[in-house]
Amino acid sequence: MLDAEPWIRSFPVAAPPATPWTILFFPHSGGSADPYRRLAVQVADIASTAGVQYPGRAERQQESLFTDVHVLADQVAEALAAARQDAPMIFFGHSLGAAVAYEVVRRMPVQQRIVLVASGHPAPSRLRLSVFDAADDASKDPDEPLIELVRSLGGADADLLDHPLLRRMFLPAIRSDLMAHSRYRPETDSAVSCPVIALMGTTDPFTNLPDVQAWQQHTTSTLRVHAFPGGHFFTNERTGEVADILRHVMTTDREGAGVRHA
Repeated sequence: MLDAEPWIRSFPVAAPPATPWTILFFPHSGGSADPYRRLAVQVADIASTAGVQYPGRAERQQESLFTDVHVLADQVAEALAAARQDAPMIFFGHSLGAAVAYEVVRRMPVQQRIVLVASGHPAPSRLRLSVFDAADDASKDPDEPLIELVRSLGGADADLLDHPLLRRMFLPAIRSDLMAHSRYRPETDSAVSCPVIALMGTTDPFTNLPDVQAWQQHTTSTLRVHAFPGGHFFTNERTGEVADILRHVMTTDREGAGVRHA
């Protein structure tokens, strides 16, 4: 099991997995490791699973929120090094998590034992996430532009923001994460040497097929693209199919290339 508190938390399993693989989940903006339990359960028989816990949420609620993706990646990579994980790994990152996972891979000394699954995110060089500004009209809710952005992407976070108390609890982390994400830029000509599997929703306003295919520019290995019906959080409705892709990586075709539409 992979544990490096407080950064990485293993998900409990009923029995040892059938392969030596570990899947490490990197959350989206405002998210914690917990929402990935559902996907982790579906692959628990074949792989150890763990989630990255960003500061400022869940049991790390009292810690300062992160403001820089590169600094965050440094810290996660340091935690992984301390955990001395030698088994093959899948880094699964959704939205912001895909950018963080990519940067962590770049910091790994042996990248060939990793597969990067970038979900709901354009290639780093194609990222165009506008910084949201408070409304100029003083009579309007200054949080409304951010709330509208979150609603446009859907997912559980959009429902949370309908409740005033929950909004006060979760909005600061969402705002901070999105600000860090909007400022993120990869280093010039940055690339990894591991395979990349990119997942996207066909109606996701944050991605499109050319921008997702551009992940090929960021790896010297292979790229496979899977497009699913659905929006930004297509993984919530397609959990079983996403789990099947992860299973395929670990049992059949780690180096598969090409573009596939699921």
